Amino acid sequence: MRWGVLILLLAASAARADDNDVQLIKLGHPDNLGCTRCDGSAGDPSEAGNPSSQARFHRYASTLGLAFSPPFQDTAGTLGQAGFEVGISSSQALLRADSASSWAGQSATQPSVLLMPALVLRKGLGGSLELGVVASWLAKSQMMAVSGELRWALIDGLHYVPDLGLRLWGTRVLGDHELDLLMLGADLQLSKTIGVAGTFEIQPYVHGGIEMVNAFSGAIDFKPNVENDGNPSADDDSFHTIHFWENRFFRGAAGLRFVAGAVVLGVEGTFAQGTNPIQHDSVNGVSAPRETVQLWTVSGRLGLRY
Repeated sequence: MRWGVLILLLAASAARADDNDVQLIKLGHPDNLGCTRCDGSAGDPSEAGNPSSQARFHRYASTLGLAFSPPFQDTAGTLGQAGFEVGISSSQALLRADSASSWAGQSATQPSVLLMPALVLRKGLGGSLELGVVASWLAKSQMMAVSGELRWALIDGLHYVPDLGLRLWGTRVLGDHELDLLMLGADLQLSKTIGVAGTFEIQPYVHGGIEMVNAFSGAIDFKPNVENDGNPSADDDSFHTIHFWENRFFRGAAGLRFVAGAVVLGVEGTFAQGTNPIQHDSVNGVSAPRETVQLWTVSGRLGLRY
């Protein structure tokens, strides 16, 4: 209960601040606008789009999607039919300095780290199956994400053989009206439980798999300080959709868990990278340019296992 209160306090604190809330207008409009002054004056010419805007949107949305993806932080083996684990997690996504031009948060400068506190639940189902749910928040924003996962242990609990598992998961980001983010993923997990002097267990693990990020925006007013009452949408534009099956990233992790009785303590490092087209549709009749996005994440968990 105390952990749940702590997570709620962290979320409430994040909701009061807005440095990391989305402001896509900073990236520029990718297509031509129907006006330049956009105040309804006669003879107002159109304004050309910025060719780099869609690439910046792709880098920003992909980076944010990777940051919101749930950390692995679990062994390949399941908890068993009666097993249950609850914990709090904190992930720190380390942003690259060379992506500062693609930062679309409301703060004037890109932060070096995105802090993502989370509440984690795991429940064994029997038959080497397990369900997991993660609720996470982006600090200094009103955005949160809800993740669900299903794990199947192909090898589970054999004394001389590492556990091997397959995980399928999905994440939806909530709390922002400009950006819609959906992530899907699948990964293989390999882990081993090592008992130490009959007092606690060490559980090293490695994971690797694929993550897909789907992103699109609603209509954005790129001239918010003026308005043409006769044609209010002339200064509106939206970014081109990034489809998840075309926006794929390899994601790998290595970590270590310590289990003493019911208490679980874990640390993990994760790396994700992919080179993908910046939009689904073509650009002037040719395939869209491709961009490389990568992200390092460090995370930790404190939990109870029953």
